[in-house]
Amino acid sequence: MSLRVAETMSSGIYHIRLDDFELQAERVLDSSLRTRPIAIISSHHQGGSIVALSSEAKEEGLYRGLKVSIARRMSHGVTLLPYNSTLYAKLHRYLYQMISHYSPIAEPAAFGQYYLDMGGMQNIYQDDIQTGYLIAKDIRGRMSMSSQIGISANKLVSSISTAVVPEMIHRVEQGSEPCFLAPLYSEILPVAQEKSVSRMLKFLFLYRVQNVQAIVNWPEAGRTLFGLYYRKLAMEANGRDNSAVQPPQLQDHIIEQTVLAEDTNDEDILIATVRNLAEQVAYELRRRCRIAKSLRLEIHYTDGFKNSRQGAVIYNDDKMVITEVVALFMYANYRRNRVRSILLDATRLEPVKQQLELFQDNRPDVLSQTLDRIRDKHGFGSIGSAAGLLIPKIKGNLTRSHPVASRRTTEIFNVVSDALCASV
Repeated sequence: MSLRVAETMSSGIYHIRLDDFELQAERVLDSSLRTRPIAIISSHHQGGSIVALSSEAKEEGLYRGLKVSIARRMSHGVTLLPYNSTLYAKLHRYLYQMISHYSPIAEPAAFGQYYLDMGGMQNIYQDDIQTGYLIAKDIRGRMSMSSQIGISANKLVSSISTAVVPEMIHRVEQGSEPCFLAPLYSEILPVAQEKSVSRMLKFLFLYRVQNVQAIVNWPEAGRTLFGLYYRKLAMEANGRDNSAVQPPQLQDHIIEQTVLAEDTNDEDILIATVRNLAEQVAYELRRRCRIAKSLRLEIHYTDGFKNSRQGAVIYNDDKMVITEVVALFMYANYRRNRVRSILLDATRLEPVKQQLELFQDNRPDVLSQTLDRIRDKHGFGSIGSAAGLLIPKIKGNLTRSHPVASRRTTEIFNVVSDALCASV
């Protein structure tokens, strides 16, 4: 009897996903949109694209990633709504606060996605399926939004289940993860997004996870084919994941993201945006006296594709961080599609070692510290490197317009000049 009760105890990881979160949020705000064909677009410019759309809009031939200019010619009955990131962020935070009442260990992920660690909640919730329905019913009752919940022993399998299973609640029993993943397409595995892994999977016709399992379960062949990614691929293909659910206050990381005003593949604009993100992260690292042992750059394209690269920085001055981040961007941005947003995430933060090297040139560090004093006084946007500024070119000459107030320019450059002269 005690064994049967233990089997129904809640001890898994829940992944809660609200499909088409942006679309549902717009319909919560305006109930008249619930039966109308609508599409959420990244920008009203001709180069903008569709981010999310309703089933009614799909029936008119529209699809995600379609250019706004083409969508307007194809259909005049679809309402095009701008991407309201402020609204989505507020609803995301509200739902997180509501969901976190079910467990003290809750983690918000992307918009409309959350993780719950239900370990230790056996005295309150004794059945996973009933608990899942209770959470989904609560979301439906308070927000009139539909959700799906995946339950398994880890975050990986739970998130995959909500992406591929149409049921509202689905539980993957512990030990059956490889069987659950076997018939799925191998693209569902996160590591399959890596360029070298994706290329090898296509070259070997490993279209299903069961084909990947057959390779990675043979260590000699797996290491030869996938190299450094073999271990991670073997774990994911067999449904193993050691990552823990982390509440926001326990996530020691720095995230900076820029959503471009207009989708573009102009390399000058993208490099300038990346440099600006790198300066922001470097500034925050110096404020915390930390370095980042893990630095991930993520690129989101117009058609919904996402690509990322990961590196590390052992110093936190602007020059070192910018060099590393630009290199990550050049490796990650191998597509010709237009870019919508760029995200930079610094994790595994460690204290800066104070011991100085005998032959190290400290001029970049002195310059970074001087810029920090200016930014602390006037704000981060008061000064920056020229390469990180989006200054328009007119017939080969650079214009002098820039958001920095001209009345502060002389004062700022005098401070920089004095600091550099003192360091010589």
